[in-house]
Amino acid sequence: MESSGLRFWSFQEVYLSRIFLPILIGSSVLFIGLAALFAFCLFRQHYRLWHLGNPENRYERVWSRLRTVFTVTFLHLRFWKEGYPGTMHFLIFYGALLILTGKIVRIFSYPIGLTNPPQPLFLYASFLSEAGGVLLLIGGGMAILRRYIMKPSRLETKPDRTLVFIWGFVLLMTGYLIKGYRITAPGVAAPPDWPYWAPISYPISRLMLILPTEPLNELFIWHRIFIHALPVFILFAYVTVSHSPLQHLFLSPINIFFRSLKPKGGLAPIPNFDEAEIFGVREIPEFTWKQLLDLEACTNCGRCQDACPAHLSQKPLSPRRVIQNLKEHLWREGPKLLNTPAEKRQPRAITETTVSEDELWACTFCLNCQEQCPVFISAYDKIIEMRRSLVLMESRYPSELRDVFRNMERRGNPWGAERHLRDDWASDLGVKTLQEDPEVELLYFPGCFKGYDDRNKKVAISMVKILQRAEVKFGILGKEEGCCGDPARRIGNEYLYKMMVESNIETMNRYQVRRILTTCPHCFNTLKNEYPQFGGTFEVLHQTEFLSRLLKEKRLSLKGLEPATVTYHDSCYLGRYNGIYEEPRKILTSIPGLRLREMERSRAKSFCCGGGGGRMWMEEHLGKRINEMRTDQALEQKTDVIATACPYCLTMLSDGVKARGVEDRVRVLDIAELLEKSLSGESKKN
Repeated sequence: MESSGLRFWSFQEVYLSRIFLPILIGSSVLFIGLAALFAFCLFRQHYRLWHLGNPENRYERVWSRLRTVFTVTFLHLRFWKEGYPGTMHFLIFYGALLILTGKIVRIFSYPIGLTNPPQPLFLYASFLSEAGGVLLLIGGGMAILRRYIMKPSRLETKPDRTLVFIWGFVLLMTGYLIKGYRITAPGVAAPPDWPYWAPISYPISRLMLILPTEPLNELFIWHRIFIHALPVFILFAYVTVSHSPLQHLFLSPINIFFRSLKPKGGLAPIPNFDEAEIFGVREIPEFTWKQLLDLEACTNCGRCQDACPAHLSQKPLSPRRVIQNLKEHLWREGPKLLNTPAEKRQPRAITETTVSEDELWACTFCLNCQEQCPVFISAYDKIIEMRRSLVLMESRYPSELRDVFRNMERRGNPWGAERHLRDDWASDLGVKTLQEDPEVELLYFPGCFKGYDDRNKKVAISMVKILQRAEVKFGILGKEEGCCGDPARRIGNEYLYKMMVESNIETMNRYQVRRILTTCPHCFNTLKNEYPQFGGTFEVLHQTEFLSRLLKEKRLSLKGLEPATVTYHDSCYLGRYNGIYEEPRKILTSIPGLRLREMERSRAKSFCCGGGGGRMWMEEHLGKRINEMRTDQALEQKTDVIATACPYCLTMLSDGVKARGVEDRVRVLDIAELLEKSLSGESKKN
């Protein structure tokens, strides 16, 4: 007697060859053709929009780019910064990938005879699809729970998002029904091992037995063509002609591939500055093509918004909304521009229609938006371009900045203090200038705060004492030192910044400077990552790097401090900009008597002090004060000392401690001050 399994596949052989196989082949050809048309049309419309923007080279180091695409896309490295959303996305991604893989293998198994009887490859593909469906159901359920029940404020639930969930569920369940139909043949028992290869579809197939015998095969065909395949084609068409969130399936990997490989802390200069007629961005075509790609690749997930200090302090700025509003502006204005000859185009100004000036001036350039974004999108590079346009093209900026610009231009510092006072703090320390002794190991570049701010002068003095104790041969520029230019550039005054950079580089080259030591992360970042754009290439070290090295080489002997708890505030320009997280902590934990307590927002998630992006020189009229919010986060640790490694942070947090009335029990100290206090009377030289 013929076994049920053989009878089943004998029946299927006749059925497939006469009825289903021609339909399957035709559907496959149609599917491939439509998929190719879909890819061409979809990519073409985006490509045209992107290339409204200015040219920009993003094709160097291809293998490095591909490696990042792989690690971010398939390993989800940047998604795991948040556990729940990361797990949810991982399940949805791999569920869809397994279904697609299984579907492709099964479709092409029929023409090459892997289904009669079923070969291992076909069975494995069947199981992959089943497993993928389970992952997709779990991940989709998590997404629905989060979006419609938990409802975090950063998520916007628009109709197209709901449509994606409904459509996905329909396709998934009709796919299970198709396999249930295929397993169930009229009057023939299914092979006994199907429950293992199709653990979801097999139970569904048992329900099919209640249907009448005769129309089941016909129902299978009509279901496959019209209830499952047709919605797939409609979905392709919908994604092609609309701005569906599903387009991120190809936009995100493209954006990851074309990410910037330049130092994160370095702003891009204005190309051909001396000959340029347009500075910054006023209209959408003045962005680069990559910046326009950024806009379309944004999935509106809101991670940037949850990390933005301006948004969290109730300022008008949300990096998510800036990107989304610019995207809508691009979609609204782009097609009009593409259909208009270049000489007749009249784009609408962004700051008049889409992004307000209050949004632009609220940004602290903390870089947290890019740090948290899974696909390397940032708002700050767009904001600086719009600031440049306001400052250089229209002279529109907060009124308090007028004196700052004048002071930097005339006297080389934001306060307008006399140049000859810049090195007064060093007069009793025996520190020589390079003019007096150019043969030094490194140039100590204390910066404007150390030169003119009374509180920060103490940090410079501590640093000098440490260097002298370690017998480091160093010198300063003294009166010849000018502001590094960071405030001018972050505010948007590229002209003033360029003038200050060129002056400093000329001075340093005259003394043949090769190594520079800074105590200010803003100076450190600017000298290291931005001066090379103007021909100033130096080895630049921050004090935490250098001090950590001195301790490692045992060139300093520590006797310790009175027992105290300390919490360390990560400077944005030292941490996120330049990846220096461990050196400051190594210094603090090496000092006997100190016990380190970490804030919840630390390292890459650190909260800004509020002084970056030129905000140090602007009044804070809107929302809460960022520095006071950060101070509150530090005070939650019940700490005795708040340690910093940045003059901006030291100033802002000191003001925060005073505002909270706890300056009598909580001290704000620079790491150099703590280390200098812990030194014994002896030191060693390697």
